Amino acid sequence: MFMDLTIKLVISFFGLWAITFITGRKTLSQLTPLDFLTSLVLSEIVGNTLYDDQVKVTHLIFALAVWTALAYLFEKATTRFVKFGYVAEGRVALLIDNGIVNQSLMKKYDIEFKQLLSMLRKQNVFSLQEVKHAVLEIDGSLSVLRKPEYEPPTAQDLGLETQSDNFAITVIDKGELLKKSMRGSRIDMDKVRKEMQKQGYDNIKDIAYAEYCEDGSLYIIPRK
Repeated sequence: MFMDLTIKLVISFFGLWAITFITGRKTLSQLTPLDFLTSLVLSEIVGNTLYDDQVKVTHLIFALAVWTALAYLFEKATTRFVKFGYVAEGRVALLIDNGIVNQSLMKKYDIEFKQLLSMLRKQNVFSLQEVKHAVLEIDGSLSVLRKPEYEPPTAQDLGLETQSDNFAITVIDKGELLKKSMRGSRIDMDKVRKEMQKQGYDNIKDIAYAEYCEDGSLYIIPRK
């Protein structure tokens, strides 16, 4: 019995270690809902097989192998097919745009104002008046861009003219045009295509990544 348990523990340890490297290493803040589901299922697989004498070592190996294959294929599919990735893992959401709170998106994601304020305070922002843009990330965290007059040290204190940082949105990923990469944002795709052509790109497949800035500029990384 003890030998069988030891073998299962050893296989489980190295199996989970291998799965971590095969499916890709991520920090806890980068975990997607699929990653969370995978961790739960793997813990159930290992926990239920360790103390069940009817479950053999071969069953454990088979279960780990099948789930690893499924997780790996799904991960590769979300990476390879950009639009499928947005469906499977979700999209970022623009909760605050130019200082205006998108209450419909807050309702969609079940976020109350007190929760929003709590997330802002973790970014050292203590008033909605300070926020120009706030993006709800896939992992549930909040990324914030302050209004220029509230950035420390403030431009008002220094007596300088304020100039806002550019807010950029992904419009091309792996040669695919993304019309809705961020909820709550509106982009004129005709302007994106014109900017591409100005920079000498007639074929969108030649672009690995591109982001469109609010000043109308387009930053492009070519495919190699």
